[in-house]
Amino acid sequence: MSEQIPSVENEIILRDILAIDRTRLANQRTLLSFIRTGLYFIATAVGIAFLRKNDILFGWKEWSLTGIGVLSIVVGIINYLLMRKKIRHAYK
Repeated sequence: MSEQIPSVENEIILRDILAIDRTRLANQRTLLSFIRTGLYFIATAVGIAFLRKNDILFGWKEWSLTGIGVLSIVVGIINYLLMRKKIRHAYK
């Protein structure tokens, strides 16, 4: 019968715990920057639409900026979820 003996290599020290926390916070910060960028694109599209004098509220420029903004938010969320999964898997 082999008994699991705790080794120094399996113990997590304070430095490692803090590194994990920094990694998680960096991942959250990256998600927030993707969301902020996406919202800036969408806000710019709305601003341009209100400055136009045409009858059409949203032209191709506004729809393009809105699409880029939404795409940025979606990419940020997917990136966050994938990195969170990798972080959890790496530190278990």
